[in-house]
Amino acid sequence: MDRLPLFISGFTGVTGRLGGTAVQILQDRLEILSLELREAKIRFVQALILACMGVVFSLLGLLLLVLAGLYFLAPEWRLCGLAVAAAAGMLAGAAVFLMLRRRLEQKPLAFDQSLAELKKDMACFSTKN
Repeated sequence: MDRLPLFISGFTGVTGRLGGTAVQILQDRLEILSLELREAKIRFVQALILACMGVVFSLLGLLLLVLAGLYFLAPEWRLCGLAVAAAAGMLAGAAVFLMLRRRLEQKPLAFDQSLAELKKDMACFSTKN
């Protein structure tokens, strides 16, 4: 009869330690998730700024196209000047969009570390000892 309370107290101690470990693992995973969310937010804002810069430079190229044709050039050189101004603006816009594309392609997926840690946890808990 004396063994039953000892068994129950040992069982509750193991359960408590297991629960504490599970809570610590969950807390660690949530911290990693919050860090990755913050990084994803920063990357999104950077991408948005680069996209806006690309649009601005593209519009600047169109504006230069009109201004160069109306103000600076003699009538016989207007067509060539318009083409050069438009090409310069479009090249600047294309360069910014290429930078944006490169930045988006080289970054890892959002929550990549969290997924890797969860896979490790699943592998650890799924093995039969």
